[in-house]
Amino acid sequence: MISMLTDNLVCWLILAAALGSYQLLLQEWLLLRSGHWQQCGQWQQFNTVLIASMPLCGLLGTIVGLLSVFAGLASGDSGAAELSSGIGEALFTTQLGLSCAIPAWLLQSLVNAKLARARVTQQHTQVA
Repeated sequence: MISMLTDNLVCWLILAAALGSYQLLLQEWLLLRSGHWQQCGQWQQFNTVLIASMPLCGLLGTIVGLLSVFAGLASGDSGAAELSSGIGEALFTTQLGLSCAIPAWLLQSLVNAKLARARVTQQHTQVA
């Protein structure tokens, strides 16, 4: 399993996008918790793109992996064990992309809801 992560460029892309996305989400959360919500939202669109790229990169890794499996089939050198191992490795990137993206989407929704509440509270305070 570890070799699937370390030997695959697409897995590294997914992990880099996840690291950047979670870092931005943590920064936004800490700003909201400290009351500095005016500084939030600067990187929101970029973070949305990072989160959306994770499952797409996973799909790319699956396509690349399946192409190598089909190349092995075409050469006639592959047995059933090699084919199933290759398909498993190909699907691992999709699993990794989704496993990183889904919690990030949920956390981003939470941060966006808290930011919207802070803005509404600030507007009500200014009106009153």
